[in-house]
Amino acid sequence: MSTVLSSTTITTTSEDIVFSSSSLSPSFSVVATFGEYYAHIHGRIVFPLTIFGIITSIVTIVILNRKHFRTPTNLILQHIAFFDLIVLLSYNIFSLYFYILHKPKPFVGQSRFWPSFALVHSNVGLTAHSIALWLTCLLAIVRYFIVSRPSKSTLKSRTVVFLVWVCVVLICSLMIPNYLIWAVVKQPASTYYPEIYSLNSTATVYWFSNTTGTKLERIAFHISAIFLKILPVFILITFSLLLIHSIHNAQKIRQRLQQRTKKRRYSLSLGNFTRELRTTTMLVFITIFTVFVELPQGLLFIASAIEEKFFLLYSLLGDIWDISSIGSSFITFIMYCSMSQQFRLEMFTLILPRYCHHLFLPQKQTTNNCETTNITTRQNHNNNQPHTTEQENIIILSYSVSLKKIKSRKSYNVSINNNHNNDEKYDL
Repeated sequence: MSTVLSSTTITTTSEDIVFSSSSLSPSFSVVATFGEYYAHIHGRIVFPLTIFGIITSIVTIVILNRKHFRTPTNLILQHIAFFDLIVLLSYNIFSLYFYILHKPKPFVGQSRFWPSFALVHSNVGLTAHSIALWLTCLLAIVRYFIVSRPSKSTLKSRTVVFLVWVCVVLICSLMIPNYLIWAVVKQPASTYYPEIYSLNSTATVYWFSNTTGTKLERIAFHISAIFLKILPVFILITFSLLLIHSIHNAQKIRQRLQQRTKKRRYSLSLGNFTRELRTTTMLVFITIFTVFVELPQGLLFIASAIEEKFFLLYSLLGDIWDISSIGSSFITFIMYCSMSQQFRLEMFTLILPRYCHHLFLPQKQTTNNCETTNITTRQNHNNNQPHTTEQENIIILSYSVSLKKIKSRKSYNVSINNNHNNDEKYDL
């Protein structure tokens, strides 16, 4: 995500883009015009999105940390939400200052702090986003082995944590060239803003400078394109297709078993299969969106190493890449809510007051219990007495109505407590 940001903010200025866009081909000029137009409204759009993404990431982390959600798959999803949260927090501050409070030339008259923050934001954001992308690949691999080899796959939480830290160390190692390339230096303002400052002006501006030369920059460029964009997308596509194939085969096997075994035994296995299918479907949607966002960036990265015009095109679309990557964080949250009933129930208990809990629980079971109690009470009265008086009927009716209200208020908490008392754990 912040790879784009490092390209637009650090290596190019707005004047360079405007000047160079006129020399592009007609198709590139259309993209340049759109990129320049969207840049003026990007800050107002992305700032509230980052706030929403921060809230959804925190909610996801808290819910997946519940005891009955602590599975290997959910542990990976929890770490993905954590690194997305880092990206969103950093981008929230960046967008507020550089897109809303100070635009379009944020470094004029500023101290060294905010340019340094932009540099740190770029590196931290790119690192966290890349870790989240590789953890998504790890999720696809883990799900494939769980579905294809259910009897042999015994993955523990400690193993998942170890694999997560392996991803973190590898990504940080690959990011070392990016950490070394850029530095904030003090330079004459006339160098970057000649239309405002003359050559004799003593005004200075803090700007980014390549302190290592173009060779290391190209190495970092190719590392970002191959290992942080193309390769993880290829892994996601491969294992998602294998996962779909495994689910399809498992569905055929269960259909055959349905004809040979009793319905009761089959219904028990059907619930597990439905959860596996839901998790797989969710992962496929995540894969499609990830491919849509990351693959074009990787291809433009490689093309930029060959032809500089492609790098200009990549820079012009930088804000588009940013907002699409930000959107991926809360789109996954929306899928969690739409495809996992347990996740929705936990979210209701977390964010809603207690008196609203009963509104989100189906009332069918509660109503049946009240009707049964009412009938049983009437039968007891009929057995003990020859007939019931009108006053007794009113007492019985009021008792059943009161019982219904009590059960409707407590049914949601009872449902959640039953889930907590069971040893069963839920994958999203």
